[in-house]
Amino acid sequence: MIKYIKNIFSWGGIFKHAEQSTIPSNQYMERVDMIDNVVRECMHVSQRYAGISSPSTKHFYASALFTLLCSRAATLAIITPHTPWAQKIIEHWDYASIASLTRTILEIRLAFFYLCVEDCSEEEWECRWNVLNLHDCRSRRRLFEDMQSNHDDIRGFEQQATELQTRLERNTFFMSLPDKQKKKYLKGESAYILPLEEISDKAGIDRKTFRWMNRFFSNHVHALPVSFYRMMDGERGRGIHSQTEEIYISMCLSLTGSLLTASRDELHELFKGLKKE
Repeated sequence: MIKYIKNIFSWGGIFKHAEQSTIPSNQYMERVDMIDNVVRECMHVSQRYAGISSPSTKHFYASALFTLLCSRAATLAIITPHTPWAQKIIEHWDYASIASLTRTILEIRLAFFYLCVEDCSEEEWECRWNVLNLHDCRSRRRLFEDMQSNHDDIRGFEQQATELQTRLERNTFFMSLPDKQKKKYLKGESAYILPLEEISDKAGIDRKTFRWMNRFFSNHVHALPVSFYRMMDGERGRGIHSQTEEIYISMCLSLTGSLLTASRDELHELFKGLKKE
């Protein structure tokens, strides 16, 4: 079957199909050059702070989340058309996949700011931390239940969840929250004690912009009708160059660049004065 497919649609046929692509605009290539430089610089910064003993949990997760940002951004750079990050036989234009990665990068950026950058009291930080832990614990338990795993594993998650709930109920900041919120967090239904759009606003992306971007990205992540209706109107979704593909990919690159540079500057501030042992 594979040999048959190669015969009916050879590499020559793929090249001919790809030749429909036109040369991208100078503005687009400026975005490509920008993301190339930003990703390389951020990877250098990540390596610069590697090996430093974290003085707090906040520092540890700042390092982990920034590394994750760099890794996702490198993947985005690799699949971007006309990028210097990969040698390709053809340039494949797929803004929907890039949009999905950009949403992941945006959410990592918000987690980075929420957990490692925003200034709050120690009690509030402990509350945030344990709400995250409880959400993680509940999520893992559901995964193991769906896989019909060993009951000992599930009981272990139950014990951990009970311990985390006790920690939260002893936390003065948590106990100051409205009862409705406390009930939701104790069930492990939410990873954050603030709406993502509020975290975004504090991190430098206004709520209106965040709502638009999140809705746009979500339509492509979940393959909702917006992602495949009217494909021919903008010559999109076919893997070849079009103005629509170029505009949306440029938008994703610009956003990713701004998210990375903001996180880079905050990481510098967080690790200022710390040295490797």
